[in-house]
Amino acid sequence: MDSELQGHEQKISYARASLWAPFWAVGMVARVQGQVPALLLEAALRKLKVLHPPLASRVRMQQDGTAWLTTEGVGDFPLEVRPRASGSDWAEVFLEQERVPFAFGRGPVTRFLLLRGDDSSDLVAIAPHVVCDGYSMTHVMGDLVALLNDPGRDVVRPAAPPAVTRQTVPEAGSDNLLLRGLVQVFNRAWPGRRAVLHQDEYEDLHRQYWTRQQHDLLAFSLSPGDTSVLATRCKEHGVGVTAALAAAFLLAQGNGQACRRPARHKISVPVSIRDRLTPSPGQAVGVYASSIDVTLPSSPTITFWELARQGHDRMYRVLRNRPRILRPMVLEALDPSISDGLVAALCTDRWSLEYRLLSRLVRTAAETRCLTVSNIGRISLPELGEPHRLESLVPLPPIGPGSRMMLNALTVGGRMNLVLKYRQADMDPTAAAGVRDRALGYLLDE
Repeated sequence: MDSELQGHEQKISYARASLWAPFWAVGMVARVQGQVPALLLEAALRKLKVLHPPLASRVRMQQDGTAWLTTEGVGDFPLEVRPRASGSDWAEVFLEQERVPFAFGRGPVTRFLLLRGDDSSDLVAIAPHVVCDGYSMTHVMGDLVALLNDPGRDVVRPAAPPAVTRQTVPEAGSDNLLLRGLVQVFNRAWPGRRAVLHQDEYEDLHRQYWTRQQHDLLAFSLSPGDTSVLATRCKEHGVGVTAALAAAFLLAQGNGQACRRPARHKISVPVSIRDRLTPSPGQAVGVYASSIDVTLPSSPTITFWELARQGHDRMYRVLRNRPRILRPMVLEALDPSISDGLVAALCTDRWSLEYRLLSRLVRTAAETRCLTVSNIGRISLPELGEPHRLESLVPLPPIGPGSRMMLNALTVGGRMNLVLKYRQADMDPTAAAGVRDRALGYLLDE
């Protein structure tokens, strides 16, 4: 064990409720130039775990359900090397890997794969959402490529980033007062047996969940020219790109109508809370994200840009509503034995009356949202050295309970990369391609 890693421990607080969830796998693929040597990448990974200890940790559970990330007794990142036959192999790898349980009890929790090609290679990372969000993963992959190109670089463990708590994310006493009260009632009056999950129970739930689930994805990108056109059109109409993406893919699902069923015109939008923390975490790796739900109108006569404007207005109204943004932080106060039981109910689809009520409270009921849109944002392609120059980054999204479709977007070097994730029970590849094409028509056609 590297001396820089000894003694690193970090309490899991903000994301504790999602610890054992088998559906929250966050991933990213970095395409780099050349045929990357496995030994060179393994050396880079050994330094990466010094830079980002949570990724190289295991979970240590206490009897009351309190969970800690610790590097004690954890070995190197596992690396699997495969040949890259095509530029889309990474998609199949990710769909395969999200069905493999994480080694929470043994660590390290993050896995890396190398798909080696003659002219370029793909580096694939997959981690549980409990230690990393999508924006964080862009820095993980950037650091990995930089270390790959500078094998002599010395690294030291950075200072521990700030945790998401009521002290670091200021809130008023009135914020989410009712919800905080309900959480206390749940904690004190919850009936029946409580149980804290561990690795064995997690692996059993993971197997049960993925026995019933089949996912697929469709990856595509906008050229720099089309990405610029989209940004210009959004600016002309006074809407954000995220709102335009949401409106386009919402209409595309309904063939021109926002939603045919009232229960399916709600969308979810993950948002960053980095700028709300004191001190700011900057580019630290961790979970610094919340999410908002927005209900958009369902009308056969609404136009695309009208829907985008209404979505934009409603999103930013919620973003100015501090209690709505901080709601997930309140729910983290649930007793771990209750939140673990909710994960078990979600995985097995076996519900008691109490868990049905709780599921409504935290909005995890099946098909309560027809779309989740995660726009990680725009980053420049950093100069990370040669010979393995970074060519692109593609985000790999999860689908959580309650959402029928997930769209991830990340603009890298002027090109927007998008991944549409969907359940095979809801659509086939032909239908998904149709949704993509109709959505792009709304976004780019005059």
